[in-house]
Amino acid sequence: MSNNQDDVVMKQINLNKLLGAATATIMVVLILSGCERWVDTSLNTNPNNPEDVSMNLLLPMVEGALAWQHGSDPSRFASLFTQHHSGIDRQHLGFYSQYALGEGDVDNYWTNIYRIMNNCTILIKKAEEQQSPHYAGVARILLAYSIGLVTDGFGDVPFSEAFKGQANIRPRFDSQEQIYTAINQLLDKALQDLDAAQSLFKPGTDDYFYGGDRTKWKKAAFALKARYAIHLTKRNATAAANAALAALQNAFSSNADDLVMRFGSSVTNANPLYLFDQDRNDIRISPFFAGLLNRLNDPRRPMIGGTPKRPTDSIPADDDLGAFYASMSSPVVLLSYAEMKFIEAEARLRTGDLAGAKTAYQDAIKASMSWFGVADTDVQAYLANPEVLPSGDVTLEQIMTQKYIALYTQFETWTDWRRTGYPQLTPLTGNRIPRRFPLPQSERLFNGGNIPPGSTSADWKFTPMWWDQ
Repeated sequence: MSNNQDDVVMKQINLNKLLGAATATIMVVLILSGCERWVDTSLNTNPNNPEDVSMNLLLPMVEGALAWQHGSDPSRFASLFTQHHSGIDRQHLGFYSQYALGEGDVDNYWTNIYRIMNNCTILIKKAEEQQSPHYAGVARILLAYSIGLVTDGFGDVPFSEAFKGQANIRPRFDSQEQIYTAINQLLDKALQDLDAAQSLFKPGTDDYFYGGDRTKWKKAAFALKARYAIHLTKRNATAAANAALAALQNAFSSNADDLVMRFGSSVTNANPLYLFDQDRNDIRISPFFAGLLNRLNDPRRPMIGGTPKRPTDSIPADDDLGAFYASMSSPVVLLSYAEMKFIEAEARLRTGDLAGAKTAYQDAIKASMSWFGVADTDVQAYLANPEVLPSGDVTLEQIMTQKYIALYTQFETWTDWRRTGYPQLTPLTGNRIPRRFPLPQSERLFNGGNIPPGSTSADWKFTPMWWDQ
């Protein structure tokens, strides 16, 4: 993302109430030693940059920032690797056709997501100090989601020694295996917090996701457990599948449970993909993805991507981004019921429950169709296609291909491709597709003694991470 685009991001993440306190990322006020004692210290206080922020201001700031980041750089970069999107100009053409994503291109994302996680830890500390475990539980889930997004993008990353400020400005990198353990520990503690009978302060309207509904937050915690369990199929397929199935028993039960941020109808609180498309106009629906939707006669096709709206463009006329996910008020989905049903289908297939896998697979497709608002008659016509729903058992390729369609715009599809090989993608250059992001330039320059061996190599992007082996 260019500096210009980053400026747009920092303006738009507004969600106006949100970032009224955003610069109040709990900053330490520096008292100038040269000031005499008689000077009124209030003169050094900036009312627009308060020394402290209450939990009911910090929570929506964290939620909005996380939804923005998830719907911005990481998902957009991943979508070029998975060929949901094609890059047709400037940097994104290179990211797409040459896999030229470099260490400077991920610095903004790295900085922003670590700022979000730092605010999550501050929120947890505040909640514990103020006997408010319900706030702490929500913050731990958001922290688990955030570090999961980071490690699935970069592999080994700082976590256990991060967020200590000046006490440790060069934190060590934890292994991805350690981080996955930490994610589950965070979610277990979050569930305990949310089950607490008493909480002095509780999330309410300041909770943009669920309005303080603890039942939905607990479902989200179990949904994350299911997601991170199924990620480990290359490590131990049966154990991963069984762990996912156990978590799914308490996860989402309908589309109404989805963890989703719904953006507004003005430029100051608009969807990040919309703003990127308006500002840069660098990406389109890829020929691979458009061809897949066309071949299956997918009724979601017009909403996912339409024919070019800019016939006078000198840029090749690949399909434009559809209005469903690329309009001003489009949602950003972080977790969905459809994803849970696809996880169930895969897990049941891996444990030998073929009938259960097929039922969950159909339920997953129906959940996605319902989310898009597809008519029942069109859903039935789609399921009548033997390439979509075979007369016999469903295959892993069918499950993952349909999940790839349903989770369009989501980072998770890159993780699925890396661990399963589906859908089958042909590299656009050479014979490899990136399997991780490069580490950011800032880490090499300022924390170089801790970065993983080999991470400065040009091959690093193509090196499988721990769960990918």
